[in-house]
Amino acid sequence: MRLLVIKPSSLGDVVHAFPAVDMLRRRLGNELESLTWVVNDSLAGILGMFPGVDRIVKFPRSKIWHGDARRAFLEDLRKENYDVSIDFQGLLRSGLMSWASRAPRRIGFSTGREGSPFFYTEKYAPEAKLRHAVEKNGDLVRQAFPGCDELRIPDLNVNPEWLTAADSLLADCEGDGPVLAVGCSSRWPSKNWPTDFFATVLDAVSRRLNNVRIWLLGAPDERPICDQVISGCKMAKPLNLAGKSNMTGLVGLLARSDALLTNDSGPMHIAAALKKPCVALFGATNPVLTGPYGPGLHVVFRSGCSKSPCFKKQCPLNGVQCSHWTDAEAVADTIVAKLGKAGGVQQS
Repeated sequence: MRLLVIKPSSLGDVVHAFPAVDMLRRRLGNELESLTWVVNDSLAGILGMFPGVDRIVKFPRSKIWHGDARRAFLEDLRKENYDVSIDFQGLLRSGLMSWASRAPRRIGFSTGREGSPFFYTEKYAPEAKLRHAVEKNGDLVRQAFPGCDELRIPDLNVNPEWLTAADSLLADCEGDGPVLAVGCSSRWPSKNWPTDFFATVLDAVSRRLNNVRIWLLGAPDERPICDQVISGCKMAKPLNLAGKSNMTGLVGLLARSDALLTNDSGPMHIAAALKKPCVALFGATNPVLTGPYGPGLHVVFRSGCSKSPCFKKQCPLNGVQCSHWTDAEAVADTIVAKLGKAGGVQQS
């Protein structure tokens, strides 16, 4: 069987498809001849983590309306004669990709948006009790391919070169103990806890763990936010690595970390996929739907705001901060407990 997986975006959503595709690979076994994955060109590097992808078709999202880019994408998509396509995205563009693939069997969610189900030959609705995106993806596979094994977090590839690059960057971290990664920014302003909250938490962690190493992640344009966190710290000495690595470098850095403190963000899902414990802060969004996946491994702090989850990019209460309902000391205690399991911790 020649299989086409369609899950172009976003970063967290692509990672959320890993367990379902892993389950499908195990179900097909020797029947699976090849696996091709359509992903946004900006996210192609993340598929280096997932074992068994034979070919990547890069979707030029920012250029797709240019005739040459669109033709090149379709030519690349149609280089292989697929037997089955499975669309985990459920949007108009992904439905069109499924149809354009010419696969005779085209699978997708009956609940897909923007008319995407029109392009499928098989449509399945996830069980009503399932809420998390990972479990919904798994249910789509189960219904289309009866006899699947359990849904699990697969073991992922971490290239030794990614780890070497991470070690080089982390060499500048002060301390010799467990490594705490920190994601203090995201694309939605409403998801972001204030920088002084992060500084307070990191100071509290540093008081308890005198050898902890802390680094801040982010894109190049997020370096100023990370600098504000560092400026607010009175005891902690985080290292600002925002913009210092590419996608695969970020994977290496998270693989070398022992825990992640984070807003709701794409790197949170990478860390969860690497089975790294996440201490996650949720206000505008709902962790039941898109929280870090891994039963018993992660801890989520939810805002007590009456509007939470509002699913708004901007705060509907004129900038009232979700952190007002979050105890920084309790967050720090949770991080210390997670790091303590990493071993070699010196508490003071």
